[in-house]
Amino acid sequence: MPYPHQYIKLTEAEQKIVSAKLREFSIKHKWKKRRILQILYLSNEGLILKSITTRTNLSYPTVRRWIYRYRKDGLNPFL
Repeated sequence: MPYPHQYIKLTEAEQKIVSAKLREFSIKHKWKKRRILQILYLSNEGLILKSITTRTNLSYPTVRRWIYRYRKDGLNPFL
């Protein structure tokens, strides 16, 4: 079981927003924002940081930083 600090749980409303923004950012070619939201999405699915780093090809500190940022500031900074 992953450590509690390694994953997040989005509310249903946040899940809908993240899914919609992932599609929108993919169409508009906003890859950096899309990657950040992808971290949140994968974390919400229950993947641990190491698995997320493998899937997104990002470093462990980067993934950890964005997860902690979500915990601190919520979803607004990502949109």
